[in-house]
Amino acid sequence: MKDAYEIPHYRDFKEMILTLAAKNPKDTAFSFFRKNDRIDIDFETVKRDTFALGSYFLSIGLSDAGIALYAENSYEWIITYFAAVISGNTIVPLDKELKPEEAATLFNSCNADMLVYSSKKSDLAEVLSENLKHSLCLDNFKDAVQKGALLISETKIMDIEPDLEKPCTLIFTSGTTGTPKCVMLCQRNLMADAINSIETLYFPKGTVCFLPLNHTFGMMACILAQFYMAFPVFINGGLKYIMRDIQEAKPGHISVVPLFIENFYKNIWKNARKSGKEKTLKNMVKVSNGLRKVGIDLRRKFFKSIIDGFGGNLEMLISGGAPISPALVKGFDELGIEIVNGFGITECSPIVTLCAPQNYTPGCIGVPVKRTQVKTINNNEDGEGEICVKGDIVMLGYYNNPEANENVFEDGWFKTGDIGKIDENGLVYITGRKKNLILLDNGKNVYPEELEYLIGRIDGVTEVLVYSEDDAITAEIYAEEIDKKDAITEEIKSKLNPSIAQYKQIRKIKFRATEFEKTSTKKIKR
Repeated sequence: MKDAYEIPHYRDFKEMILTLAAKNPKDTAFSFFRKNDRIDIDFETVKRDTFALGSYFLSIGLSDAGIALYAENSYEWIITYFAAVISGNTIVPLDKELKPEEAATLFNSCNADMLVYSSKKSDLAEVLSENLKHSLCLDNFKDAVQKGALLISETKIMDIEPDLEKPCTLIFTSGTTGTPKCVMLCQRNLMADAINSIETLYFPKGTVCFLPLNHTFGMMACILAQFYMAFPVFINGGLKYIMRDIQEAKPGHISVVPLFIENFYKNIWKNARKSGKEKTLKNMVKVSNGLRKVGIDLRRKFFKSIIDGFGGNLEMLISGGAPISPALVKGFDELGIEIVNGFGITECSPIVTLCAPQNYTPGCIGVPVKRTQVKTINNNEDGEGEICVKGDIVMLGYYNNPEANENVFEDGWFKTGDIGKIDENGLVYITGRKKNLILLDNGKNVYPEELEYLIGRIDGVTEVLVYSEDDAITAEIYAEEIDKKDAITEEIKSKLNPSIAQYKQIRKIKFRATEFEKTSTKKIKR
C-alpha cells in the first residue's frame, strides 16, 4: 500500500519558499557533489539565498526585467530562477547546448536585460558584450548573494506582492521543426501545473535531476513538483555520473526521457550476460509472472539486486518528451519498477496528461491532470482530431508573436498541434503531429509517428524517421548493428507492409551510417 501524503496548496513562489523554510528549515531540499564532496542544502538556506539574490537583482536596477540564464544544471541555476521570479523579474532559461551565436539571437529576441552564466558559457557574454547591460558569472554567485543579503531591508524585496498573471518566465520551445517560439508562462500557470500533477499522480519521495532545467519538463518534474512537496532533489553532476548519483541519492522515482529508460534496461541485461546470469534472470521473470497471476507479488525480493543497482528504493520511472516502447513498460514492470508516461507541451507548463501503468497501451497518454480539460476538434472518420487544452496550465501566449497566438487559441482552448483521440473511458491517445502529417494525392492522411512506432519494434532498428520523398512514404533507419539491415528490410516488406493499409505502406527504405541529430531533450530533429 502506497503511503498517502498531505498535499499543500501554495499560491505563488514566495508563499511556497517562505512556508517550506518555516515548516522544514533543516530538512534537505537539494544535494549535489562539488568536486568530491557531497553538499546538502536545507530549506532555510534556499530561502536565504533566494531572497538575497533577488535583493541583489533589485539593487542593480532590475525590476520587471528579463534575466537570461545560460548554464549547466546546478543549485545556483535553481536559485537564480527562484530569485528572478520572487523579485518580480522574468527568467529566460537558455539551452546550454546552443552555440553562443544562437543563444545571442534568442537573448536579443526577448529583449533580456541581464545575462547570468556559468564560466563554461562565458563566450555568450563576450558575444553580447556591446549590448549587455548587466551580467553575472555564477563563479561570483556567493558574492552577489552576500551583497544582496545586506540590502534586503533597503530593496524591500520581502514586501513585493506577487503578480500571478505577469509573465515570470519566457521559455523557447525546443520543437523538432521550425524556429523556436518564446512561450510566456506566469506563476498561476506553474503553480497550477505543479498541484494538478501532484494530485493526479502519486510519486515516491526523492529523485535525481538530470533532465535539462531550461525545458519545462525538467524544471516541473525534477524541481518544482519536488520542492512543492518538500521532497529532496539530488542534482546530477553530468551524464557520466548518473549511476553514481542514483546510488548516492537512493531515489524513489526518476523523471526521464525514453532514451534513458532504454539504456537502463539494456544495461540490466548486459550486466546479466556478463555475469553469466542471463538465463537465471529470464527464469526468475517467468516464475515471478506466474506467481503474480495467482496474486503473489515477489518482484521486489526476486529482483532486489537490480533495484539495489538503482539505490534500493526506486519504484517508478516517469517518462516524457517522446513515446515510450511497450516492451520497456512491460520489461520494467516485470522487474518491480513502474513506468508512468504522459504528455506535455511547453505551452501548458508542461504536463497535460499522465498515464498510470494499468492504463498503458501503445499511444495512450493517460488522463488529463486535475482541473484541466482536453478535447479534440476537426475529427476524421476514425475519431481522430487535433488535441486542445483548457485550464490554468495554458500559457499567456507567445512573446511578441500575435500571428502565432491567433493561430493556436480558439474560444479559450489551446490547439496543441498534436493529433489524437479520446476513448469512452476518457483516456487520451496521440496519433501524430499535425505539422508532420503526410497528405497523399488520394486525400488520405498518414501520420509518420504511427509508422515509426511499428518500424521501431523491429529487431535491429535503433532509430527511424518516416517522411514523404518523391511522393513515396520513406523510412530512413539507423541500425547500430549494420549486419541486420537485410533482415530489417525483409521484415518491413514481408511482414509490416502486408499488415497495414496499402496507402500507408513503406515504399522506400534508406539506411544511414550515423544517429539522427537530436534536440537537447533527445528528440530527433525533423
